[in-house]
Amino acid sequence: MSLSRLARLGAALTLATSLGAIALTSPSVSAEPAQAATGDSASKADRTSTKAAGAAAKKRKPASLRKNPQPKGVPGHWRLIWRDEFRGQHLNTGKWRPNWLAGSDNAVTKPINSAEKAAYDPRQVSVKHGKLRLKAVRRTTHANDGRTYQYASGIVESAHDFRFTHGYAEARIYLPPNRDRSLGALGSCGPNWAAFWINGETWPDDGEIDVMECLSDDDASWHYHWSGGQNGGYPNGWQGDMPGSGGWHTFGVNWTSNALTFYYDGKRVGRQTEGVTSTPHYLILNLAISDNEIKVPQTMKVGYVRVWK
Repeated sequence: MSLSRLARLGAALTLATSLGAIALTSPSVSAEPAQAATGDSASKADRTSTKAAGAAAKKRKPASLRKNPQPKGVPGHWRLIWRDEFRGQHLNTGKWRPNWLAGSDNAVTKPINSAEKAAYDPRQVSVKHGKLRLKAVRRTTHANDGRTYQYASGIVESAHDFRFTHGYAEARIYLPPNRDRSLGALGSCGPNWAAFWINGETWPDDGEIDVMECLSDDDASWHYHWSGGQNGGYPNGWQGDMPGSGGWHTFGVNWTSNALTFYYDGKRVGRQTEGVTSTPHYLILNLAISDNEIKVPQTMKVGYVRVWK
């Protein structure tokens, strides 16, 4: 673990929140009867064909269009209470704000903690081809704390629009794999700090649930912070080179009154039972920049975010 990675991990552990006709052409001597019979047969065949095609289309209906898709790999039957499939051409600001806890949708906000080097600029948030895109770039950016930052990146959070207590939260995320050995392990989620997390009103008393964050030696990991301490884990197969050397993956947490159970690609990877919160939390996805190992431009994509009870 590099010293810079240790610094980032330490910052994460001490986070201070600023807070989806068939044509029948049978030749016949008797023209009129043949046409009548052909018309009936064609009509019947059309209806049969249309019905079969409709059934097949319904069967193939993508999860993003189903009324109640289920979480990946988690047992039980779940009721969907909130979702964003990012189907339009713009961020749904009735569900998200594209900055960090600002009073408007247009504000450029400061980093979340001292380990970060990029301001959060709404211009770095976009929706295209059914995907949310959070893009990190090198660009001089002035933030709402009066400071100037050399980088800008994207974030969305639901604090003003949606909070929940207990349930299952899941996101499908594209983590761009590292292709530069000088910046970290090849195929890893680094070197930037991608994250999907759920946060309470007051930190750390109300808790912080980090479903997935790229930490340490560019490892995908889960963590939980509460007033009594912090805990987390680095699942096997997610340390350094990710499964499939990057690409699309699902990350989720089953939050009950006495436990937090974390799932990556539908497989259980961790569990926390101490200090579990029962206060309302909001959703956050962001692509932070930290340390001296930086990759820009870089885009984190999100296919959906869903919450069930």
